[in-house]
Amino acid sequence: MIYKSIAHLPTCSVKPGSVYDGDTIRVICDSEEKKIRFACVDAPEKAQLLGIESRDHLRKVLEDGRMKVKVDAITTDRYGRTVAELWVNRGDDWSLVQSIQSSDGMVWGYEAYKSDCPNWDAIVSTQRRAQSARIGVWAGKSVPPWEWRKGSRR
Repeated sequence: MIYKSIAHLPTCSVKPGSVYDGDTIRVICDSEEKKIRFACVDAPEKAQLLGIESRDHLRKVLEDGRMKVKVDAITTDRYGRTVAELWVNRGDDWSLVQSIQSSDGMVWGYEAYKSDCPNWDAIVSTQRRAQSARIGVWAGKSVPPWEWRKGSRR
């Protein structure tokens, strides 16, 4: 489902083997490699419960880098990553990767950054379905990554 027009965005390739975790990948657009941090969501860290599962789920969604994607850049974070909404071509349609990850309970909607999220409502909608179904991060006592990171700094 297309939530807004993305036709103007360049089509990019996911760099094979570059899915670092459930919300960070590398893409190649116009011969330039970019590190992408997904806007609007936060995935469990790899050391957290479901961290590896979230990463592996994203790898499946992106078919280990064989899928074409569109990157809708929003900003650049303090680490120099492009913060963006990512769209994946699934047949005749483009789907928002953040919504796919959210619908399967592999990420949390990142409330602190929702004002920078053009498709926040779509992500929240898919998150509610995952919460109701008690799947993924909603199945047990998972700790949101922003809370987990605070504890791991101590």
